[in-house]
Amino acid sequence: MKKYYFYLIALALIVLSACAQKRPVSMPQSHWPPESVPEIGGPVTGQSTMPGDSAVAGRGEAQNPLLSAVRPVQRPRPKALTRMIENAENQLKNRQPQLAFSTLEQALYIDGQDPLVWHLMARAQLDQGNVVQAVSLAKKSDSLAAAYPEVKKKNAALIRKAQGG
Repeated sequence: MKKYYFYLIALALIVLSACAQKRPVSMPQSHWPPESVPEIGGPVTGQSTMPGDSAVAGRGEAQNPLLSAVRPVQRPRPKALTRMIENAENQLKNRQPQLAFSTLEQALYIDGQDPLVWHLMARAQLDQGNVVQAVSLAKKSDSLAAAYPEVKKKNAALIRKAQGG
């Protein structure tokens, strides 16, 4: 008996919803961009590297203003991530690529978009003799390194080394 009441109530709701007025909701439209959106081709501000960031530090060379306007802005690294990267670099210097790779896997939880983390993972894989994984990780790093020309150069060198060039 309860089953029939359930179906009767459901049918009544369907019928009532079909009778309800359907009116469009108007959304205010603005064709003006907000003030926070930078002008295309305008000056780029806030583009700097963190002090003491050895792997990505700029060389102080004169930059083409058009290229700097196109290049994405570098985000500051969290201190924990910087420490993990430094630890991984030391582990790679001490010929501990497995430990470095493990450290860098943990670093991905902090920032999975940092190209230096992916580059160092590629170096760790290359040091272990895993050429295919090293090239794959270097390409991933390269895809994220638009704002880091030094990392792009290091990725290219790593790929050449991995491919025997």
